[in-house]
Amino acid sequence: MNLHSFKDMSNLRDILTVIMPVRLDSKERMDNLKAVLQHISCLDCRVIVLEADKTPVLKEQMWMKEEFMRFIEYRFKPDDAPIFHRTKYINQLLSEATTEIVAVWDADILVSYRQIKEAVVLINQGCTIAYPYNGEYVMLSDIESNSARRRFDTECLKNRKLPSVFGRPFCGGVFLVHRQRYIKCGGENEHFTGWGPEDAERLRRVSILGYVVKWTKEGQAYHLYHPRGKNSNFYTDKDAIRLRMELVKVCSMDKEELQNYITEKTWKQ
Repeated sequence: MNLHSFKDMSNLRDILTVIMPVRLDSKERMDNLKAVLQHISCLDCRVIVLEADKTPVLKEQMWMKEEFMRFIEYRFKPDDAPIFHRTKYINQLLSEATTEIVAVWDADILVSYRQIKEAVVLINQGCTIAYPYNGEYVMLSDIESNSARRRFDTECLKNRKLPSVFGRPFCGGVFLVHRQRYIKCGGENEHFTGWGPEDAERLRRVSILGYVVKWTKEGQAYHLYHPRGKNSNFYTDKDAIRLRMELVKVCSMDKEELQNYITEKTWKQ
């Protein structure tokens, strides 16, 4: 399969599922989610949104009822924990998905359709994780985000040559996985119970286990602005230490040690 085999978005319908666990703690996050869902809708594939919170904030939005219920599957999980355990919910949605390829998508990330298709091709060529961008991650300002929410013009953004916020290839925001191969790698590491270095751990773990990880050749990922609440930083200093130690622990293992680790009863909490 190559890029030219995608004559339209309908080619993705039977092979791709988008999963998106969310907790909406600000108006900007809600606006971002709406814009991202509008963008994803043109992929014409299965989309599952799981909201985990005390009350179902998303379900009560009129735009959600009117525009999106026809193409997304909505789940609500009562969860009054102050920390959003995103890795746990990603694993639940991975087990629910039935397609060979799954896109794990943050609710504030935009990438072009061509980049998604190229990542699908990379998965079909043997990758276990494919990032639908070239490693460059752009943080849009509040004003730039408002414009992108109204109209996501990838050519305009590309021509502006906006700088990436990292001096190394980024590995979060949105990524595609070959579902069965990724599950063999342990899926998400649920020891990461909140914001932390889970993106780096995921990349390193899959690589240690001998599976292929790649980025697309071109195209940046664009992060829409939102205030940074309690689930956008380490929850406590103690958590910061614990989560960093988990990253170090995984990165220091060889293949055999890591295979044993992900089969332990304590791997998923």
